[in-house]
Amino acid sequence: MTPKEILEKRDFLSYIDMIDQIEREVGKVIYCGMDGIVTIADGNTGFIAPFDSDVRPFIELLPKSVELISIHREHVTTVMREYGFRLANACSLYVYTKDEDVKVRKQDIRVLDKSYKDIMKSHYHLFSDIDYIVDRLESGVVRGIFIDNNLAGFIAEHSEGSMGMLEIFPEYQRLGLAYDLEGAYINEMRKIHRVYCNVVNGNIASENLQLKLGLVKADKASDWYSLY
Repeated sequence: MTPKEILEKRDFLSYIDMIDQIEREVGKVIYCGMDGIVTIADGNTGFIAPFDSDVRPFIELLPKSVELISIHREHVTTVMREYGFRLANACSLYVYTKDEDVKVRKQDIRVLDKSYKDIMKSHYHLFSDIDYIVDRLESGVVRGIFIDNNLAGFIAEHSEGSMGMLEIFPEYQRLGLAYDLEGAYINEMRKIHRVYCNVVNGNIASENLQLKLGLVKADKASDWYSLY
């Protein structure tokens, strides 16, 4: 069986990120076995599906250049500390599985360029890496929603392929803009590749939004670890 076939048979939703990487050839499989699969995307982001095995051997397969690791299993924080990694975000994957567009209101949605880098940095709450923000803008994957010609929020595709960075500015919240913006983004992206996102556990507003948009929650964890 191929790595993709193994992942699909094991749990299609929980491993959708790795499946998508393999399908689009943006991720490199560095290990494939019936005990687990390991991939790398962008040279410094590792993905581990350990199935029912100890996670340690898989971590040791990753090159030293890896600074960020997604592991599809909970409760390995202590093990990750042994390798110099801390839990950055405990997440769950949400996947858009429908073969139809999301019904959204027509909005003024535009591609953002790097002239918006500072406003994105000031509003995005999970990190403030300006180089990464500029990379996303220069890649042409950031969309902004405008009200009366004023930027009201944005969304983007992360470098490994997941949908994220969704922010609606405080003065424009509770107007349904998050639904329209993400829905329009889903409609655009699903014509290119699989659509999924990582939601930080406990972010009830985001969890409810994904379900309202028709995404399905995966069973396994999608926890992110970064170097200390």
